[in-house]
Amino acid sequence: MNLNHIDIPTTDTAGARSFFERHFGLRTIFAREDGLTVLLDEDNFALTLSPLPDGEALRYPTGFHIGFNLDSEHEFYERHGSLAAARVPIVLQPTVLGGALTFQCHAPGPILVEVAYRPRA
Repeated sequence: MNLNHIDIPTTDTAGARSFFERHFGLRTIFAREDGLTVLLDEDNFALTLSPLPDGEALRYPTGFHIGFNLDSEHEFYERHGSLAAARVPIVLQPTVLGGALTFQCHAPGPILVEVAYRPRA
């Protein structure tokens, strides 16, 4: 059994969609007029972006985030550089956490995104 999708509520489905397409190569396979959007990655993992219901405040628990693991340290620093150059808010600069090289940024919505590279043992 594999985890194959997650649904993230957001205040900016269009901005988040553009962010994940541009910076992480996800492709949109479905989008409704109300903003609900389904994106797929290269392994067919589905990231669903849902608009918040009217009058509902966005409140993720402290530390809630989604993560992307990269295959090389070079790719890690390249992704960090491209996000920084695009003026994406970097909220945690590259550091080592739990044995992985990691940084965090905010996607529109706001959605906390962690990018990591974990050397293979």
